[in-house]
Amino acid sequence: MTAEAKKQKVAKTIALVFSFVLVPLTLLFMALHPAVAETPKHYTDLTFAPPPELKLPDYTRFKLANGMVVYLVEDHELPLINGTALIRTGDRLEPSDKVGLAELVGTVMRSGGTQKHTADAINEFLEQRAASVETGIGDDAGSAGFNTLTEDLPAVFALFAETLRQPAFPDDKLNLAKTQQRGGIARRNDDPDSIASREFRKLVYGDRSPYARFVEYATLANVSRDDLVSFYQQYFHPNNILLGIVGDFDTKSMRQLVETTFADWKPVTASPPAL
Repeated sequence: MTAEAKKQKVAKTIALVFSFVLVPLTLLFMALHPAVAETPKHYTDLTFAPPPELKLPDYTRFKLANGMVVYLVEDHELPLINGTALIRTGDRLEPSDKVGLAELVGTVMRSGGTQKHTADAINEFLEQRAASVETGIGDDAGSAGFNTLTEDLPAVFALFAETLRQPAFPDDKLNLAKTQQRGGIARRNDDPDSIASREFRKLVYGDRSPYARFVEYATLANVSRDDLVSFYQQYFHPNNILLGIVGDFDTKSMRQLVETTFADWKPVTASPPAL
């Protein structure tokens, strides 16, 4: 018998031993020692550790004469400063025949530049400083924010305020944003989850609810630059804004910067919309 034949014979013998001896023994052991499944406890019998105490950081709150509310929180761990402005507005406030208007306002406020600086100039300025300024509008609120190194705060904060107060809304950037939205409409049925989500919202809120409306080609076509300007003027004013800033700064100096930057922004007498 050759060496190869001996190897094959040994392998067959091992396989037979495993099949007729080890497997039955394993099954017998499992039968004699069944796993005891615990009966799940009723949720009323469950116990939980108390939640950790929520401790808010020290902060300073003040209100400008024009109605803007400001919160400041010092954090000197890193040489960074971050700020966010919350604006009382939202998609729910746009006309039903111009769905998509609010989102366009939030997009073109940033992508369109300001009355003093083009979008390209703003982008280059921010990229050179690893900083950012962003805007957007969702269902129930709008937002504008900035992020910067401490050393670049004066310049970046001035640009943030300029974006918030003096957006240009150029036609070319509006057309680009509308083209991007049309692309989203064309692709939205590619994802079954997206279809289910839209139909679910209609069932929950009703077809006429602002929370069940979705941008369509027709509503997008109804939106003009004048609509963006009108929507902006209606909701973007200081007594409709809450500004929060956190980071590596001195509270007294930051308060002076905020007051100097926004003090001449005139309030609007109309009551702000409820969130």
